Amino acid sequence: MHEIDIAAVADEFDRAVAATPAIDRFCSSSAWTLAASRALMPRRSPFSFAGASGYFAAMRGVHPAGFPYIEPLELAWGLAASLISADPEALVAEVVAMLAGRRDWQLAIFAGLTGDGPQRRALDRMLPPRWERRRGTPTVRHVASLDGGIDGFLSRRSRELRKSLRKAGRAATEAGVVFEHVRGNSADDAVAIYERIQRIEAGTWKAREGVGISVGPMRLFYELMLPRLCEQHQQRTLFARLGDRDIGYILGAVFEGEYRGLQFSYDDDHAQLGIGSLLQYHQIVELCDHGVARYDLGTEMDYKRRWAEDVMTTEMLVVVR
Repeated sequence: MHEIDIAAVADEFDRAVAATPAIDRFCSSSAWTLAASRALMPRRSPFSFAGASGYFAAMRGVHPAGFPYIEPLELAWGLAASLISADPEALVAEVVAMLAGRRDWQLAIFAGLTGDGPQRRALDRMLPPRWERRRGTPTVRHVASLDGGIDGFLSRRSRELRKSLRKAGRAATEAGVVFEHVRGNSADDAVAIYERIQRIEAGTWKAREGVGISVGPMRLFYELMLPRLCEQHQQRTLFARLGDRDIGYILGAVFEGEYRGLQFSYDDDHAQLGIGSLLQYHQIVELCDHGVARYDLGTEMDYKRRWAEDVMTTEMLVVVR
């Protein structure tokens, strides 16, 4: 295996991600991982490799206690997989041999593993017995099927949710709310879209409590991610408008036939109109019209259970030399 810069081979890397089984593809793709590595993670050194079978996407750092470690580009949530290959068994053999031949690490973290996936099975079989293995806390995502279009999607939702959507839709229409889909194709488009998003964020409870994407590392994370999403035609943004003002947005991306929800928010002054639920609904209508098969709502939160019927669970494997 030879060291590489993931950013320099991002298109080829993403094609390999698309062919990799049993992983969270979007959160393992270059748009997510490179932005997260820069915005959300501590200072580390590149440690990514290409081999005959695929890619090992990782970074190397030194813990304050003094020991060197290897981990995925994104470990803020542990969603990104570092083993990228259509042939996971062959890649794991290459990666284990490479790690065994080096002395510059003491702990290695493999994240984004499904419990019964081929990557985890290959690691269990090929890691040297003398290396200690520890299992990390699982991460759960809620996923909705868009089978059968919007009618099929709604048929799998509760009666209460369908009723609340109809009520919110009538109230929003009477108030004059309209919904605008915006697609960007360039870095300049990404800047314009993000400026609109940030103007909405400024009027939300998230901004007041400092938990949204208006400040700090999370603001930078999406600022770095959006240009790649626009240039690859993956970005999907929907704005709710009242008169000449944006009062809400929902931001996501489509990768390999699956939509990944990223962020949504709305102006607190219009919370009574159910803007959040309507943004979700109108985004799903658009996704169904374009043949998108699944909606990954992201990591676990109570409200997401009402919108999804499936879960995807991944976990970390921590290897101590």
